[in-house]
Amino acid sequence: MKNKRSWILLGEIVLIGAAFLLLDFRVAMSNTQTEKLIFTTDMGDDMPVSMQRRDKFSIVLVGEGPLVRALQKALTEQIDEVGMGEIDLVQELEPIYQNPVLVVKVGKPGPTWTPFFAMSHFSIHAGYASDGDSTFMEGVEETHTSVAKKDVSNMYAEYELNDLSWGLISRPGYHQFLADYLAKEIVPALKGLYHVQ
Repeated sequence: MKNKRSWILLGEIVLIGAAFLLLDFRVAMSNTQTEKLIFTTDMGDDMPVSMQRRDKFSIVLVGEGPLVRALQKALTEQIDEVGMGEIDLVQELEPIYQNPVLVVKVGKPGPTWTPFFAMSHFSIHAGYASDGDSTFMEGVEETHTSVAKKDVSNMYAEYELNDLSWGLISRPGYHQFLADYLAKEIVPALKGLYHVQ
């Protein structure tokens, strides 16, 4: 009888552990702060044809792991929600794309996660180019100055995120929370370039 109870208890512990590792839930309080630096160049409402809103644009996420997958989902949902156009998710970073491009480089998040406490500190670099030229980000990253190109809208942003969360937090739920927070920081800058409400 004692052996049976031990096996039942062990089974319950395994199920609870699997839930925290596999399911997406979060019942927690968070203290999340972001330091940001954003450069944009825009031509206003009288934009040349090469800068006007297109029906499609490419998104490239550079990095690995569950946070990158969660950020891809969050960006796609929020961009769809504001109606900025059809999204072409691209797997590899290239110098030039046929469409306008949003490149998001995710630093190593280094989160400390437990089911009751989570903490993160990491950086993200995001860049948008209406002409599809992703190479402009390299110059901005090195010099922290933005150079306006004729008939091109650009956006470059650096985010330093610090988070401290406590409560009941699954690992996927924590990654999705961080991704949703970052998408809410990135998409408003894009909305300004696309002139959508």
